[in-house]
Amino acid sequence: MIRNHSRSSLRAAALLASTALLVGAAALPAQATEVEEHCIALVDDGTVVCAETLEAADAEFTEATGYTRVEDAAARGDLELLVVYSLATLYQHAGYSGSSYTFTRSTACNGVTQAGISNLTSVGLNDAVSSFLTYGTCQVRLYADAGYAGSTFGYASSQSSLPTFNDVASSARAR
Repeated sequence: MIRNHSRSSLRAAALLASTALLVGAAALPAQATEVEEHCIALVDDGTVVCAETLEAADAEFTEATGYTRVEDAAARGDLELLVVYSLATLYQHAGYSGSSYTFTRSTACNGVTQAGISNLTSVGLNDAVSSFLTYGTCQVRLYADAGYAGSTFGYASSQSSLPTFNDVASSARAR
């Protein structure tokens, strides 16, 4: 009799637990699909444009500034276009994926003159950079704090992952 009572209690408890799990799961919000945002900034004048794809951001950047973005001085060739040089692209995820922020300027990297973003919060990448691409001879330095302060990673060329500085950066510079 005690045995039957224990089995009944166990069955009731199991049924109650199963019901609670189902009710709890139904109460959870559905997972939202992550929408990527790709931004391109001209550090010379502070212009920033963003779009859902890099191609769309490039088109909007050209429309907004009149400049065509190139990745290095050799890419300009003999073109008589108004160009700006891509310095670096910061990515939300490892492997150069997820949302991105590309900074550009009117002169290519020279190893001395620095340009960057002093607060990654303004572009939604604070403590969220997991990889970066550099262009031409550019190198990037990531900073743990806004305003180019705190511990650093780099100056380094492209990094497909950041094992020791993943999701740490709050500002970044290229030179």
